[in-house]
Amino acid sequence: MAVVLQSLRLFLPLPLPVSTFFIGTLVHMLLLLSLWLTGLRSALCMGIILPCTAYLQGQLALPFLLPVVMLGNTLFLLLASRFSGGWRGLCLPPLGKALFMVAMAYGCLQFLGLENTKIASAVIYAMSLPQLITAVLGTWAAGKMQQLLHNKI
Repeated sequence: MAVVLQSLRLFLPLPLPVSTFFIGTLVHMLLLLSLWLTGLRSALCMGIILPCTAYLQGQLALPFLLPVVMLGNTLFLLLASRFSGGWRGLCLPPLGKALFMVAMAYGCLQFLGLENTKIASAVIYAMSLPQLITAVLGTWAAGKMQQLLHNKI
């Protein structure tokens, strides 16, 4: 389902910021629902596969960002499995993921000698605020969806 949601960008003519925040929120929601409903192992697999499909679909343009996003998803899921519910569950996993991804992306850019380029600014932005916002919104949406599913079962 998450791969299908990622593919919506290919079919819906949404402006880039709208598709980034809308689809990113839904993908984070599904990562957490996978964690809560099927366990950490399957959620981690999903968190590793999704950046690959995003890259193959052209949504993750730079290949050096693949491990950054994979590890960011892994950290997000590990933190979410540790801190669930309340403000800590809503804030800590997204914040940890965003900070980690910015640091990792900056390190990759430095290693490649690209830290003072226009590409660097775009990469650092993409790994920061959009990740933080979509992870917070996805975490909130996952909690609401989990309540809805629990009430229906």
